[in-house]
Amino acid sequence: MTWKIANVINFFRGCEPRNEDDSFLITTAQNELALCREFGFRSTVLLQFDALEMPDYRELCRQHADEIEVGLWLEIVEPLCLRAGLPWRGRYPWDWKIDCNITVAYTQEERRKLADEAFEGFRDYFGYYPKVAGCWIIDAFTLDYINKKYGLDAFCICRDQYGTDGMTLWGGVYNGGYYPSKTNLIMPAVHKENQIDLPVFRMLGPDPIYQYDEGLGSPEERQGVVTLEPVYPFGGGSENWVDNYFNENYGREPLSHAYAQFGQENSFGWDSIGQPLKMQLKKLRAKVDAGEIEALTLGETGRRFSQRYAETPPNSILTLNDGREEENKSLWYWSKRYRINILKNGQDEVWVRDLQLYDDGFCQEYLNSVCRADRCSAFALPMVDGFRFSKDNVRAGLYPTVNGERIKASRFTCEKIGESALRLDCGSIIFTLREDRLEITLPAGGVLDFVFADVPRLPYREHGEKEMNMAFADFTGEEYRYAVRLDRGCFAGEDRPAVKEEKGKVIFDFRS
Repeated sequence: MTWKIANVINFFRGCEPRNEDDSFLITTAQNELALCREFGFRSTVLLQFDALEMPDYRELCRQHADEIEVGLWLEIVEPLCLRAGLPWRGRYPWDWKIDCNITVAYTQEERRKLADEAFEGFRDYFGYYPKVAGCWIIDAFTLDYINKKYGLDAFCICRDQYGTDGMTLWGGVYNGGYYPSKTNLIMPAVHKENQIDLPVFRMLGPDPIYQYDEGLGSPEERQGVVTLEPVYPFGGGSENWVDNYFNENYGREPLSHAYAQFGQENSFGWDSIGQPLKMQLKKLRAKVDAGEIEALTLGETGRRFSQRYAETPPNSILTLNDGREEENKSLWYWSKRYRINILKNGQDEVWVRDLQLYDDGFCQEYLNSVCRADRCSAFALPMVDGFRFSKDNVRAGLYPTVNGERIKASRFTCEKIGESALRLDCGSIIFTLREDRLEITLPAGGVLDFVFADVPRLPYREHGEKEMNMAFADFTGEEYRYAVRLDRGCFAGEDRPAVKEEKGKVIFDFRS
């Protein structure tokens, strides 16, 4: 049985050095919790350590004790470093620079100290260890450590983004929950023995069509934002966008669960988020009262997820109504072995926009080393990357063709096959998505053409008839080798790889 969940998660910082007067932070936090009370939502509050040490925030949490669960927001701040006996390299008590703000900026021994002091400090003030925590990005080593030592129920991280605020998370499950690999935060563990037994949930409610492409053609620049966050007028601040998001994210049956995180950090201020957040929660209240969505805390969601799933379940997001009325349609599917996005545009072209592979051997950047740069990242392994491999007029993807002409899609209808697979019927092209393989039915003479621009770090290396070898180079320049194999069809092409159909089909085998 599928499951439709909403979490209201607000996270609070104690200082904002970008404003001369940051007294608005506590006022914003007070208003956010008052709004949750007004609409009757139990919410999750995540306290950054500087806020944890401030009596105003602790008193606010006590005033709402019956309505909230409280946890930690694990960006690193000066008070936490001082408590751990570590030097602070930031310019301000909270500094958004990656080389002091995120766990990868510290050695593994320092990460353990910082985590222990954060959890012990929380217990000093609240009398218990927190059961939930979150951060935009964290390394898998630290996540595994705090889960084993403190027994968390759930953790939350940023949705996929490229370069925003110096952080890249790219190629993970598009939304909802999963169990990460012990080597790479962004990837679901392929094998149970490599799994961190802690459900992690993606935050911020990304637009299933447009967030992926925002900033298309400039992959080395920061990506734009089209999300549920109330501060953005072309996303969560727009009533029409929010209505469409509710319909598309929750209006159809996913394979396992539909999920969204509502709420915002207090740094944006009440003047920016107050009215749109109220609009969102009013709509959410109506959906909950109608029995269409279940509103839970992050901890409740994590506990139920763990009861339902021992490993990352296959999941999907089908989007048939384009909020910008450009007639685009999209299907996201992911499992513990890969994720894929298939897009159909208003001209009836259909193609694989994104295909990322998961491999327990592939470590996230700075898992075992220290970041001294102004950016950090966690990637999956790309086979197709419609954002990073596009440039100028070249829109990267895997395109079905016959005789060099792109095949048109006469329809875009999706049906469930068993408990974990989907069949997407596009007319003369049919995609069958299973947990460990991808099957594409093509007309006679059909070819899948790899299209990509001349951009840095393309993965394609040599190929034989049934296997294509690839290599991923991260920002540090280290390469990781991987391959994709065919059960049916054959690789062709010299300068540009392609896949020819065999008896009307191409079947990719993603079993490792």
